[in-house]
Amino acid sequence: MKETKGRSEGEAESAGEATLEGVLDAIESRLESLVEVVKGLSRENARLESELASAREASEKNGGAAAALARHEAERTAIRTRIERLLKTLEETNVPGRHA
Repeated sequence: MKETKGRSEGEAESAGEATLEGVLDAIESRLESLVEVVKGLSRENARLESELASAREASEKNGGAAAALARHEAERTAIRTRIERLLKTLEETNVPGRHA
């Protein structure tokens, strides 16, 4: 009976080892899949960081252009106001029937 018992234990150990091998294989496979996912996400992160840097650079350029445009528009308005004032003054001095 000892021999039978010994065989059962040996078979149980073999079955346990086979089950353990299967579990370890599954863990290893899953880990490899997760490593590939992390690598893909790292590449995507690098691409997005590059796009963000480009967008920030473009935004800074556009911000400078917008400020310059606002400055030019203000100058244009100021010059237009002065010209209109000068024209009004000239018109007032050239009123018919009135001699300066």
